[in-house]
Amino acid sequence: MNIIILAGGEGKRMGGVDKAAVAVDGRTLLDILLSQLDPEDDVVVVSPAIIDGITTVCEEPPLGGPVAGIEAGLNSFEHAHEFTAILAVDAPYSAAMLPLLQTQIGKADAAVTLAADGWVQPLCALWRSGSLKAAIHSLGETKNRPAKALLKQAGHIVEVGGDGTEKDYDTVSELEVLGNVTLPKAH
Repeated sequence: MNIIILAGGEGKRMGGVDKAAVAVDGRTLLDILLSQLDPEDDVVVVSPAIIDGITTVCEEPPLGGPVAGIEAGLNSFEHAHEFTAILAVDAPYSAAMLPLLQTQIGKADAAVTLAADGWVQPLCALWRSGSLKAAIHSLGETKNRPAKALLKQAGHIVEVGGDGTEKDYDTVSELEVLGNVTLPKAH
């Protein structure tokens, strides 16, 4: 499958740091997430920072929001696999949801994680690649659009109950439950 990892936010709630470079017990959030992926998958990280050894793209202009990042990521793949996953770097264990999302998608356009707190997590989702492309196209302007706007463009979505691995960590204090947090320099 194609996998888009969004890592291009401003990290304001973490003090303006590059969230992909935040480390927990010596491993960056990006490394934790990447370590869970199948090596056969095509992965692109959407970030204004160049990350050594990883295909990285950036929406134009940078910091254009999640849908602009998803569009940039989707347009960067050389091969269109049947499925495209969307994950966020601040949800470092979210890739564990991908097998369940894949078994539950059925004939739907997308399978999206429904977190235990009742929130739909559009950045922990699996789309049919053609359906994602059509949703982006029908949305029109992608700059500064929330990821949930894409879900509204899909014809049929399946919500899949999360197991906790979909949790995103927005602040340093939230991340500290996972271990010792080391922050990179603010950008």
